[in-house]
Amino acid sequence: MGNKMAVKIKTSVVIDALEKALTLREKKFTISEKADKEYEKAKDQYQADLLKLVKSQKSEITDVTTYGRWHSSRNEKTQEMSVTVKVPTSLMPKEPENKADYPKYKYENEVEEINNALRLLKMTDQEYVNASTMKSVSQYL
Repeated sequence: MGNKMAVKIKTSVVIDALEKALTLREKKFTISEKADKEYEKAKDQYQADLLKLVKSQKSEITDVTTYGRWHSSRNEKTQEMSVTVKVPTSLMPKEPENKADYPKYKYENEVEEINNALRLLKMTDQEYVNASTMKSVSQYL
C-alpha cells in the first residue's frame, strides 16, 4: 500500500483554478474552430485543384467502371461511373492537414462538467475542498 496524502485546498483557490480552466478551454475551442474552418476551405481548394489536374492533358485514365446494374438511379438519363486516373506525383497538390484538435462534443462536455463543479463549489460554505471533490475536479485543472 502506498502512503496517503493529506492535502487541504481552499475552496476559493479551486474555484479560481476551475474558472481559469474554463477560460482556457474557450480559447482552445475558438482556435480549434478557426482551424477547422480553414481546413474546410483548404479541402475545397484541394478538391478543385484535383479536378483541374484530372481534366488536364497530363493525366491518364486507366480504368472506368459503371455501376448501372448495381446502383440504378431513378433518373434514367444519367449514369454513375468510377474513373481511375494516373497523374505524375510531382503535379499532385499538397493535401491539407486538419489542425483542429478540440472537437465540439468534447468542449461542450468539459464546459458542462466544469460549470456544474463551479456551481456546487460556489454554494458551499466549507473553507476547504474535500478529497473526493478534489479528485473529481482535478482532471479539469
